[in-house]
Amino acid sequence: MSETILGAAVEFLEEFGFFDVILPFLLVFTVVFGILEKTRVFGTYDGAPKKNINSMVAFVIAFFVVAAKEIVDAMKESLPIVALLLIAIVSFLMLVGSFASGKEEFDFLKSFESWKLPLAGVFGLSIFLIFLHSFGWLTPITDYLFGDGVVIFILVAVILVIGGIIAFVVGGRDLAEE
Repeated sequence: MSETILGAAVEFLEEFGFFDVILPFLLVFTVVFGILEKTRVFGTYDGAPKKNINSMVAFVIAFFVVAAKEIVDAMKESLPIVALLLIAIVSFLMLVGSFASGKEEFDFLKSFESWKLPLAGVFGLSIFLIFLHSFGWLTPITDYLFGDGVVIFILVAVILVIGGIIAFVVGGRDLAEE
């Protein structure tokens, strides 16, 4: 039993199926509809995308996704972790921005042009691993690659982080000299 009224409301919504049916449906519908509107896959009518066809296709796809319990469970497990990763990215950008000089407006992408692709790769790989984990596929893959030696995995991760820090420090000096 929840101790607060808001906690009880969240429990009611969970029992009602809000998190299992309604939110995944709305998310998938919105994303698919937005993509169909942007790409204009089904053509245009008087220069505008065909909203009626786009909405029906998005509606059907969203219902299929909600009907697949495994996909909804994977979404429910992975999206909070992706949101946490997004918060980590924003925190990283704030930390980097705090070292900027106050003379001019700081533009991360302009100041760290050479870091754009590696950071995108790291964050893309992170999201890929999050979704592998949410489907339960990450553990068998890591068990196969590293056996029971989790220590090796942690050691490789620590070496990569230290190497990234060293590369950042050395790369930062080059930026300061320019």
